Amino acid sequence: MGHHINALIGTNEALKSLVARLGSPAPTELSFGLVIIPLDEQRLDDLAISIEPAINGFTYLTPLMAQRIAAALSGPTLYVETEYFGGIGGQSAAYFENGQLTWWGAESTETPSAGSPLAELYEKTSKGGKSPINEGLRRLGVVRSHERDEFDQVGLRRFRSLEDLGIEYPD
Repeated sequence: MGHHINALIGTNEALKSLVARLGSPAPTELSFGLVIIPLDEQRLDDLAISIEPAINGFTYLTPLMAQRIAAALSGPTLYVETEYFGGIGGQSAAYFENGQLTWWGAESTETPSAGSPLAELYEKTSKGGKSPINEGLRRLGVVRSHERDEFDQVGLRRFRSLEDLGIEYPD
C-alpha cells in the first residue's frame, strides 16, 4: 500500500493564516496539541509557483516556497513530504521557527550511490538514526514512547493520502 502526503504540521495558531490564505480543508487534529493541513499541487503552486529546483531531498519544496511558508507562519511548524509504494520511496521534512527554515532532512529507502549527497544521510538513518519526520516532530515537542515513535504518537499512520486529509478531487 502506498503513502503519499504533502502537509504542514503545527498548532492551529501557527497555521491559521496559511489555512485562510490557501483555502485549505479544516485542519485535522493530531495529539500533542498539533494539527495537520494537506497541500495538494494547487496549494503548493499558490504558495510559490517557481521554476527553481526543489531543495535537495524534496520533491516540491523550493527555496522560494520555504521563504513564503516561513513568512506566513505564527509559530513552529513542520513541512512534510512522503512518497512510498511497496516499501520503496522516501520522506522529507523541513522545520520552520522564528520566521525561517531552521532545519531539514530527507531519506530514501533506495540505496544512494557512494559519494552522492544522500549517501551519508542513508548511512546514518540505516543504522538507527531518526527519520526526518520523526526528528521534525520531536522539534515540535512530540515525545516518543517505548512502543511508538513520534510519527505514531501523533497518529500520522492513519493518513496515507491527501484525500485522507480532506482534499477532494473532481470526478
